[in-house]
Amino acid sequence: MAANVTAGVVQNILWSWFSVSRYQKLKKSWAAWPGLIVAWIILAMSLELLDFPPLGGLVDAHSLWHLGTVGPTIWWYNFLVKDALQDMAGERLKA
Repeated sequence: MAANVTAGVVQNILWSWFSVSRYQKLKKSWAAWPGLIVAWIILAMSLELLDFPPLGGLVDAHSLWHLGTVGPTIWWYNFLVKDALQDMAGERLKA
């Protein structure tokens, strides 16, 4: 478990660094999305780590964790599309 947590923390730090550096370079709001998505996932992860019993016998922390991962998935896909379009329009991918 410690190795998984360590890998997750390192990944979150790297994506946050990428987000800040990309935003500073491009000055476009979508370039900051990975950092915001990381923050969202960290908040959603707190539901998984700070478990509580089901409310009304229906909704527990684990189900809310799964619900909390839907939005970032769509948001992440939109970031990947915008980032790819930016790469194709720029000089980075030109030979």
